Amino acid sequence: MEENYQNHHQMGMMDFDPSGQQMEMDIPGVDTDHHHHHHQQLEMSLVPHQQQNSHEYHNQNLEMEYIQQHGNTPENNVYSNGSFSNSIRPLPIPMSELPDKNILLVLHSFLKKHNLESTAELLKREAHISEHEMRGNIPDADVQSVLSSYVSDENPDEYTDAYNQLKNFIETSLDVYKYEVGQILWPVFVHMYLELVYNEHEMQGKAFFIRFSKMQETYHEADLIALGAIVKKNHLSSENIFRPLSNCLLATSKGSASNLYVIRMSREAQSLLKRFLQEKRLKLVQNIVQDRIFVEVYDGIPRGKTAINVVSGHFMGEACRQDNKVKVYYGLLREPDLQNVQVDPDDEDGSGSTEPSTPSNSATNSTQKSDPVTPASTTAQGGIVPTPSTDQKSTPSKKKKGKKDWLGLSKKGKNDPNAPPITRMPLPELRDIDKLEKAKALRESAKRATLSSDKLPSICMYTLLNVDHIVCCVKWSDDGSLMAVGFSTSMIKIWSMTPLKLKRMKPASELVEIEREADDVLVRMMDDRTGETLRTLRGHSGPVYSIDFSPDKSTLLSSSEDTSIRLWSLLTWTCIVVYKGHLFPVWKAVFSPHGGYYFASAGHDRTARLWATDNHQPLRVFAGHFSDVTALIFHPNSNYIATGSSDRSVRLWDCVSGSCVRLMTGHKGMVDTLLFSNDGRFLVSCGIDTKILVWDISNGGLLAALTFHTEPVHTLTFSREGTILASGGQDCCVRLWNFTKLTEDVLSEEGAAIAPETKKLTCTHLLIGEFPTKNIPIHGLHFTRRNVLLASGPFQLHQGR
Repeated sequence: MEENYQNHHQMGMMDFDPSGQQMEMDIPGVDTDHHHHHHQQLEMSLVPHQQQNSHEYHNQNLEMEYIQQHGNTPENNVYSNGSFSNSIRPLPIPMSELPDKNILLVLHSFLKKHNLESTAELLKREAHISEHEMRGNIPDADVQSVLSSYVSDENPDEYTDAYNQLKNFIETSLDVYKYEVGQILWPVFVHMYLELVYNEHEMQGKAFFIRFSKMQETYHEADLIALGAIVKKNHLSSENIFRPLSNCLLATSKGSASNLYVIRMSREAQSLLKRFLQEKRLKLVQNIVQDRIFVEVYDGIPRGKTAINVVSGHFMGEACRQDNKVKVYYGLLREPDLQNVQVDPDDEDGSGSTEPSTPSNSATNSTQKSDPVTPASTTAQGGIVPTPSTDQKSTPSKKKKGKKDWLGLSKKGKNDPNAPPITRMPLPELRDIDKLEKAKALRESAKRATLSSDKLPSICMYTLLNVDHIVCCVKWSDDGSLMAVGFSTSMIKIWSMTPLKLKRMKPASELVEIEREADDVLVRMMDDRTGETLRTLRGHSGPVYSIDFSPDKSTLLSSSEDTSIRLWSLLTWTCIVVYKGHLFPVWKAVFSPHGGYYFASAGHDRTARLWATDNHQPLRVFAGHFSDVTALIFHPNSNYIATGSSDRSVRLWDCVSGSCVRLMTGHKGMVDTLLFSNDGRFLVSCGIDTKILVWDISNGGLLAALTFHTEPVHTLTFSREGTILASGGQDCCVRLWNFTKLTEDVLSEEGAAIAPETKKLTCTHLLIGEFPTKNIPIHGLHFTRRNVLLASGPFQLHQGR
């Protein structure tokens, strides 16, 4: 066989090396140029020998099989007049060497659409595409996505030159256009670096990153650390914050606008940039701007540096106008009819009960007040024993005034034109216990202090001792009678803020002896012998990051690093339900303000979830953030949920449809806390960038930036009438802001928000009070029903600033 092979080789057969690559050789009697022309057009694939497990190609066996099947005749010879015979057909490409099937289907659809039938048929045969797989229409967006994914492997040095030209052009532009056009530097830098990594130019990519990373904005510092960790092509497909931007390189993007970096630019600035790219023929930058950046053009004067800076910072750029066009029902729901609810007149001072509010225990505990306004002492383990106040006077005239105010508040919600329909969100019907609690709160509001810039609230500070660096969260019940603290040691501690003890329910053997029809049945159910000032809840296996009381104080919600959410009974002081849905740590869990039937959670998996207490599976999953969801709160009407994220954005979600109806950008760091105003129209956010931003959710616009804090801000709270906003954080200071003045300054007479470009966003004149502490970072703030401000935090031996 070897001799036969040599004879054929001398006759002019094409030789192949073992790797399947064609090898050039001289063919006697054949014109070399003519042969070389056919040699370039030849495309042939070899298949492995049937009896071999390896992928080596055996030319001798392939030749002998062909001679045995067709004979060594002139018409079947490999060459006929110096060219290949039509009887030899290319063998199919191995399936392992084919691209992704979805890409092939998209390309096949593209060829058919442009009437390239023969090419489409050849692709179908070679790629083994079946008729079943070709059913359905491929969107044009998918075709464009696939075509744009094949990045041209440009000279790696051209990336540095192109970006340098773009930077110089922006720096030498007129100031009126410089800042708007300059927004493009960050996304172009990221995409150029990702392209270099994708094309495996590791050294050039490293040099490009080192040279230009120092020129980016300071709030991209965390992003640069994550971007610098992507140094190889396989890193692009790993889980990282830049995965949405690298999808276009990996051909996994579906043309969704959510994967495009958004820049808002005036028409004049956009024309200037376009003209520069065309004149300089910077194809690299042009392709990035055209395929991976969405430039929203508006007619008007270009924005200045300040106007751009206050809305920049989000990982994917600014919010589009389309993101904030959906109507939002931000009004409050109509208050329930409470006129027939019987409240003990002596209970107007507040029951202060730490048990679920019922007519029976309200009457029993009528002599205790709910506002712990006096100084408190602390135990060595952080225990708190407040000293009760003795002022319990009330007059008939004040009772009558309280009833009048109560009725007025009840009527307020009926005429709110921005309130959602009562049937829009299936809310549970209020129980008698819930109505009684609301009635007591409304009656007690008649006795609260009216606050203003000239009349600041009293502040009661509770210091947690010997717990430095292990306190994760602090939360009060609505009436201020209970305070809960979550620790990194996986424990939850609950203190009574009144002299009343925290009792446990009697065992089942004793409950059967209680008369169920008695008026004070719930009081009889509690065991007086078990009363304690402090209760400890154990069950989590990781730090407790969030806690929240139900409106009736009968249950407590907690979330932890152990990926679970637990519902605790404050009657038995035990865990009654464990909700498992998140696969990573859960940062926040909060109750709905209506009845405590719904609750929401947010975590490291970049989602927020809506739950019902009687269902172990979430009702809604809100997905859209690009990083951890770190802040969460219900709207006062329970129809919406607001979330904040490490991607430096704030979103508003519709609980009914599950869609995002507002996207607000402007933070330069992780969003830590969110708070709605009492009327439901305004949303306040704060985070590690030390800023407090105020948003108008009717249009998603930024109203003001409060910037006096010097360290991350952890907690926010509104006074009961909504006139004062209190904030506290790591800088060990409580600050008070005139929120009434803020809304007057930024709203026009018609009630519409003034455009951000025409108002002063930094409102330094709104600060009306500063109250520093003794090295105590503020972890929790809460206004009682009488407008006493409660604050708490752990004492630090060494202040870390």
